[in-house]
Amino acid sequence: MKKLALTVALSAALLSGCAQVPPNAGENPADPYESFNRNVWAFNDTLDRAIVKPVSEFYVDWTPEFVQTGVSNFFDNLDTPGSAVNNLLQGKVERGVRSVFRFLVNSTLGIAGLFDVASHIGLEDAPEDFGQTLAVWGVGQGSYLVLPFLGPTTTRDWTRYPVSWGTDPLTYIMWDEDWYWSVPILAAEGIDARARLLSLESIRAQTVDDYAAIRDAYLAMRERAVRDGAEVSSEEELETLTPLQFDDEEE
Repeated sequence: MKKLALTVALSAALLSGCAQVPPNAGENPADPYESFNRNVWAFNDTLDRAIVKPVSEFYVDWTPEFVQTGVSNFFDNLDTPGSAVNNLLQGKVERGVRSVFRFLVNSTLGIAGLFDVASHIGLEDAPEDFGQTLAVWGVGQGSYLVLPFLGPTTTRDWTRYPVSWGTDPLTYIMWDEDWYWSVPILAAEGIDARARLLSLESIRAQTVDDYAAIRDAYLAMRERAVRDGAEVSSEEELETLTPLQFDDEEE
């Protein structure tokens, strides 16, 4: 693990010259670590363009749609116990109980979650994570943060990763196995997650600043998630957006 962390740190440092860090980096109150974040973003983006995106595109082009749906259902089902725990921690008892029954139905009748039987009988998904739980408990969003491999998060929301790992059934199924048995599963989960984002590539291509656009979109998305999908007011959303800056703009 230490060796991996060192490799990631060195890779990010080597790619720092590729990151376009504006002179006013860090002035945005939501992103005080912008210089660091942009360097990690450059590392993640290079990895994505070289490996993750091409593999995901191959997966989408050559895998039957029903197989893709089954894989997505399988990984979504593994997240359901975590949603149940977080719903209960937030005091959403009905949603928490529903998530428990949803997991049981899809894990059995849905054949390990490959088929979303629960949705067809009225047990709709109620996704929640520990970052949302902390928000309900009154913990502020914190500062925007970009993590190697994992991507956008905040100093509050990064906590959802260890909690998600602790509530994932596969963590305990694979506990006594050698580490390499989990590599194909993690790879498949990563490819599935990236494949779901391929439809957004056309939007990304039209942005002036990838980093700022994704930061703003991520923070807005998390705010809506905390509010259980309630729309953020236009005034609030405008406050979070980053003004576009052009080279010929007068000082």
